Amino acid sequence: MQSQMDLADAAFGTARAPRPGAAGPRRIEATDARADGRRRVVVLGRDRVVIARSVGGVFMNIALRPGAFRGVALRLRDLTDGVFHYDVRLLHRDPDLCVTLHEADDDREIEAEWRLWARFLGVPTLVEREDGRAEPDRPRLGAVVIAPGGLRRRGRTITARRPRFLTRRKVGGPVPATFARGRGLFPGSKAER
Repeated sequence: MQSQMDLADAAFGTARAPRPGAAGPRRIEATDARADGRRRVVVLGRDRVVIARSVGGVFMNIALRPGAFRGVALRLRDLTDGVFHYDVRLLHRDPDLCVTLHEADDDREIEAEWRLWARFLGVPTLVEREDGRAEPDRPRLGAVVIAPGGLRRRGRTITARRPRFLTRRKVGGPVPATFARGRGLFPGSKAER
């Protein structure tokens, strides 16, 4: 008898490929306390997340849009011998659908993975607090990140009205006295005395 997980792996071959120019889907094998064999397979793509597992002899594929997830959360798992251990998790409102994407001890590596997964799936970055609450890492207004205003540039009010190259021009001075007395511009002209 062929195992259910082998059938799951065969089913993933027919999954829709990501859009052109995008990286292909990622396949992760994870532990699942409720699944047979304590194992599940997760395929993550830009357009869908598929969780395949067998529970009580019944094989199931759960396919969700990445937008159905709350976001990618960074969590401090524990502190052992002065070393921090981090997790990057794809959070869903249903705890059974949460997926651990990456585990690491290096601060820079885990932050890079956290941001790359969020960008790949198109979901917000979250920080999981000690009490288990997940909050956005930056202030948001709906789906838009609120960023601080940029620094003021010198002459901003003038450049709003005039093209930039005109703001560099010098203003002309008074007319030279030689021209005011009627002298011409060129030697030999009638106005020259």
